[in-house]
Amino acid sequence: MANYRHDHTHITSADPQSVIEFYQKTMGLKIIKEITLTGGKKATDVDMGGVTVRISETTGADAVLGPIYGLHHISLEVDDMASGVAELKANGADIVVEPKQTPSGTWLAFVRCPDGTLYELLQKAK
Repeated sequence: MANYRHDHTHITSADPQSVIEFYQKTMGLKIIKEITLTGGKKATDVDMGGVTVRISETTGADAVLGPIYGLHHISLEVDDMASGVAELKANGADIVVEPKQTPSGTWLAFVRCPDGTLYELLQKAK
């Protein structure tokens, strides 16, 4: 069997720059690199808590599938849910599911970015 490793998670948007700016503003994410895709379109890789997320308008699958925008969600672990959500709100993030505790004791919340992509915040039970 092949050895599989995470390379990147890809988010596509009709307006990728607004998505990049959203992540930079709300979470302070840093751009890792910019890439020129086939056909001259651009993609931007950002570091999201140690995970590379690629943001672009298009992907190599579009020729077969047509444009598909978004991603259901990306999950990020936080140490302190209350302060994390407060910081996101202060930076203009749209919290669509306020923090709630699961039966296992883990806290979760969901945030929506401008293109409708969701990311989940998790504070795992100790």
